[in-house]
Parts: sequence; structure tokens; C-alpha cells
Amino acid sequence: MTQLIISEKPNAASKLADALGDFEKVGAKVYHFEGQIGKQRVYIVPAVGHLFGLAESKKRQGYPTLEVEWVPTHEKKGASFTKPYFSQFKKLAKEADDIIIATDYDREGEVIGYNILQHIFKKKDAKRMKFSTLMASDLKEAYKTASEHVDLGQANAGLARHHLDFFYGISLSKAATSAVSLATNSFRPLSIGRVQGP
Repeated sequence: MTQLIISEKPNAASKLADALGDFEKVGAKVYHFEGQIGKQRVYIVPAVGHLFGLAESKKRQGYPTLEVEWVPTHEKKGASFTKPYFSQFKKLAKEADDIIIATDYDREGEVIGYNILQHIFKKKDAKRMKFSTLMASDLKEAYKTASEHVDLGQANAGLARHHLDFFYGISLSKAATSAVSLATNSFRPLSIGRVQGP
């Protein structure tokens, strides 16, 4: 049986490997850790934050934008550095029998782990480690007491925030760009978002 632990970033994966036992680093620039816990083979695999982001569905143009889908971030402009991490998860997913999400225990961490779980592993649930520091004692305890399920409350709260931010930002940006372009007879892209506008 092979267990795969999803970490939010390489530094956290390294701390997990140090805390949980005798793990070997596999790979150079993009790496993961392999080792044993008891009789179980374990992979600790890092993401680099979000490996998935929302994108407008190709079916509809214009605004308001309400049809969106989760896509790998490496398919978006400026995020190609995430592709090797995405590929590493894809490759190791074939070997994993048991999955533990060990991303930060907050809304964003839950979204990062949940999207990897859903879109790469094609699963709806996994075990969940809960910790608030990367101290070895906290990580060992979190591994021993991992809950049997994803925190769906946090996951849904995070997913809803991503959707609302996207709907608000894309729709208002398109409306403002259209209005300014019509008024000036020239195309001027404008960006409005939850943090950029009132």
C-alpha cells in the first residue's frame, strides 16, 4: 500500500519529511520525498501553491461571465513554472492507494489540496492533517491524528470566494473595457477586481 501526502509547497514537504521519518529526496529542481512509515510506502509531494485556477468557459463571451471551469494554472499566462509540479502529481497519482492532504489548514490550503484531489486524483475525499506550525512535534501529532475526511466547510468557503472574485473581476473588467472603448473609439483594457474597486 502506498500513501501520498499532498504538501502546499516544497519547504513544507521538506519539514514533513524531516518530521515523519527517514525520507529520501527524489529529484533536483522539482522533487518529492520517498520513505516508509511502518510498513507503508509514503510519498510526500509538494505543490507550489495553486495548481488549478478558474478560467472562463469557451462557450460564452461577453459579460456577465458566469460560466467558468477549473483549469491547470500552467495553461494560464505567467504560470508555466507550475507544470512540473502538476506533472509530478499526475505521475505519482497512479501509485497512490491512500491520500492525505497536508496543506495549510485554512481556506486557501483546503482549496489547493481539494483541487489536486479532485482534478488529478479524481477523488472527492481524503484524509486531512491539521497543523498550525511546521514544528516536528506538531507534524508528527497531525499525522497520527489525521481526520478521515477533507474539511468540506473550508473547501466550499474557499471555492466560493474564488468563484465570486472571478465573477466580479471578469464581469466588471469587461464592462469597463467595453464602456471606455465605446466612449473613446479605441480599445483600452481595464482591470477591476474585488480589491481594485469599491
